[in-house]
Amino acid sequence: MSKFVVSARKYRPTAFDEVVGQMHVAKTLKNALQTEQLAHAFLFCGPRGVGKTTCARILAKVINCENPKNKVDPCNECSSCQSFNDNASFNIIELDAASNNSVEHIRTLIEQVRFQPQQGTHKVFIIDEVHMLSSQAFNAFLKTLEEPPPYAIFILATTEKHKIIPTILSRCQIFDFKRIQVADVVKQLEHICIQEGKTADPEALHLIGQKADGAMRDALSIFDKIASASGEHITYKDVIANLNILDYEYYFKVVDAFLREDLSDVLLIMDEIMRSGFEPDQLIQGLADHMRDLLVCKDGRTLGLLDVSESLKTRYQHQAALTSKSVLLTGLDILNQCDVTLPRSKNKRLYTEIALSKINFANRAIEANLMSPLGSAEKKTEIVIESKSIPESSAPIKKLEPTPAAVDPVQSQELGSQVAQEHSPETVTQSQNPKSEEAADVIQNTVPASQVVPQKPIENQARPIENNQQNKEEAPALTQEPTPTSESISSPKKESVTDELLSFGKPSGIDDILASVVQEEAQIEELRKGLNQETVQKIWSEYGSTHESPSTKAMLEMAILVLEGKTIHITVPSNHYKNMVIEEDPLKELLRTKLGTPDLMMKPIVDRSAFPDISLEKPKVLMSAKEKYQYLGEKHPSLRTLVEKLELRPDTGGEH
Repeated sequence: MSKFVVSARKYRPTAFDEVVGQMHVAKTLKNALQTEQLAHAFLFCGPRGVGKTTCARILAKVINCENPKNKVDPCNECSSCQSFNDNASFNIIELDAASNNSVEHIRTLIEQVRFQPQQGTHKVFIIDEVHMLSSQAFNAFLKTLEEPPPYAIFILATTEKHKIIPTILSRCQIFDFKRIQVADVVKQLEHICIQEGKTADPEALHLIGQKADGAMRDALSIFDKIASASGEHITYKDVIANLNILDYEYYFKVVDAFLREDLSDVLLIMDEIMRSGFEPDQLIQGLADHMRDLLVCKDGRTLGLLDVSESLKTRYQHQAALTSKSVLLTGLDILNQCDVTLPRSKNKRLYTEIALSKINFANRAIEANLMSPLGSAEKKTEIVIESKSIPESSAPIKKLEPTPAAVDPVQSQELGSQVAQEHSPETVTQSQNPKSEEAADVIQNTVPASQVVPQKPIENQARPIENNQQNKEEAPALTQEPTPTSESISSPKKESVTDELLSFGKPSGIDDILASVVQEEAQIEELRKGLNQETVQKIWSEYGSTHESPSTKAMLEMAILVLEGKTIHITVPSNHYKNMVIEEDPLKELLRTKLGTPDLMMKPIVDRSAFPDISLEKPKVLMSAKEKYQYLGEKHPSLRTLVEKLELRPDTGGEH
């Protein structure tokens, strides 16, 4: 049976050009070797498995090589290279600082530095995990590291640069190693597959690269594991089965169900995932990554951030085109909150189902927010009128004044009819005698603000009409009732044209949501009307009468309230009571909710003069035993009787 060598050792780079993903470090070291400007101390820092020790060994091997190729690559033929390959080199010394971190170990290292190399030109000391050295060991190493012999070179490697003292950092050339990109990992794995005579699916290699988290050593270890389980061909199914990864097909199915608003399908997919042995947090984290990838696909400039195979990118782009950014951002926010609070939940499955249900109907909630109630000017839905719907004889329409009297009833009626015919599958019905006020409301709620022009009030046009004969003939047209056309159908006067226009394009299924929002805002507006001194005092008294703490209850009863705008000035007799008011958060929320004023402020003020009948004198401090006895005797007369019977002398501390 042949001895198996893991890929991380078998395919370890032996030259700088073979190092994956660290070209900036390799280029600098090669230039230093070519120009013979090599420092005496290096510090290689970066994440695990990115090539720090590998680059240190290549550098040490090149330094002692007798015939380096182009001064930067070892020849692998000389005695120095052969001894290094056999781990028998006396000029290259490796030290693990994790297990040799004391002062004694550093002293032994310093003793080795004193002896010149018997073969070759340099002695290279590679100290791995150097951050594990103790403070005393670092201090003992300082002088040697700063002024070593000309033949000594130190290469330090660490994953935690911040733990190394600044005096060590200042004596080294620092090289920061980066995480290896997924594309570079996949390229290296493809090369190894060719060398091993294996084939692999691109999706499988991409998934291995993602799980490696930027570490080539981790990627090669995963590759060996999958290769042992799958045989000659590595498939995507083999990777997800051996690494216990949730298949991305589930995420595509879940998002498709979100687009259909099919909650039943979402719950069934989640049940299938959990029956396969996956936990809810794996679903939440994987779905968040999937929605992040969809958001990245929305813009071609960020498409490069998607670490998947080329064949899978097309599928991501197709689903991203069907999903709006607002839904993706809302879903990511819900999933992030769920991921944070899920570990503390007792029923994780139910908590996850609630989060998925929110995302399923996120589109309805967003549309309901855009289709605001009539009273909200910020969220008012505008129905855009195309230029072809406006008569050619009409003047350019700009901004319209909100005053009802500023609108021509005839123009308002014609324009409202055209808007209704343009944007509705059915003809909008109008009353025979629409009031000018209602017609103005139609124009204001249907015409975009950028296309409306102010009109002169009818009252201002009355005098020119009386003085001009032609205007006198046209004047009746301003007051006569509009003639119904064949395209318009009369409707009951109780129904408003505005309501019908705003109902055009409304998504189905949100009528109840809109009704509840309208009702809620109406209630808040009604509450705001009650923001007065009497209402505030009533709510304050009701809260104080039901409070459990006697001291807080007393404070609430004695406080003097004065309402100024949206600020309640609360006068109390002491700082202690002031702090009690500040800490009474439930009272603040109660006032803001019942008064419908979220920005209501409470400002406590200390004014001793406003409470002349309240005594706030501090009790006298009793210092001596006699004073304490007199105080207790006055409060408890039976104490005096006991002292007399026992013949005690309290004025001397209880001695006879």
